[in-house]
Amino acid sequence: MNLYLRLLRSLLRGWLAPPISPFAVAESQFRVWLNDIDAFGHMNNGRYMQIMDAARVEWMVRCGVAAVMWRHRWGAIVGGGMMRYRHSLHVVQRYRVRTRLVFWDRRWFFLEHAFLDASDRCVAVGITRAALRDSGGWVDTARVVAAVQPDAEPPPQPAFLADWLAAEERIYADASTMSATSVQTSGARDPAATRVDCEV
Repeated sequence: MNLYLRLLRSLLRGWLAPPISPFAVAESQFRVWLNDIDAFGHMNNGRYMQIMDAARVEWMVRCGVAAVMWRHRWGAIVGGGMMRYRHSLHVVQRYRVRTRLVFWDRRWFFLEHAFLDASDRCVAVGITRAALRDSGGWVDTARVVAAVQPDAEPPPQPAFLADWLAAEERIYADASTMSATSVQTSGARDPAATRVDCEV
């Protein structure tokens, strides 16, 4: 199914489903379609990230984040993600994604997405961090929390999340210093001209 149709379906399901607390787990239903599979007959690894987008939309609608975004004209940006694959999903197979809020800091909200098959087996799990922006820049998470559930406090930061963020910073720093001298290419290039700049 086309991603935009899935997003629309997630919006409709979120509107029709009962509201939940931002700390509750939202469960979204999906099925593997032909355009989800790769040459090896199982769901493509990149499709999991897109499904997480759709599941996150349903969670945002149900817990009230989407309404606050639309009211303030905020946009959402994903700033990173991590996936762990354990088992395969095959064509026409039904599965569910359970989405929950794990933690937040001044800028980022961290969400966990667990993929489960019909037997409740966890086939994959992913973590994403997302933030909101307006025309003036980043929206502080305190503003979002105050609008959705005033006085809510972030849960303790899980140890695995701190480890992931530390590893992510090391990877980012290493990529930022990469130059042509460390890459074999088919033609001679000026290392200074091909230096990778990862600053955003």
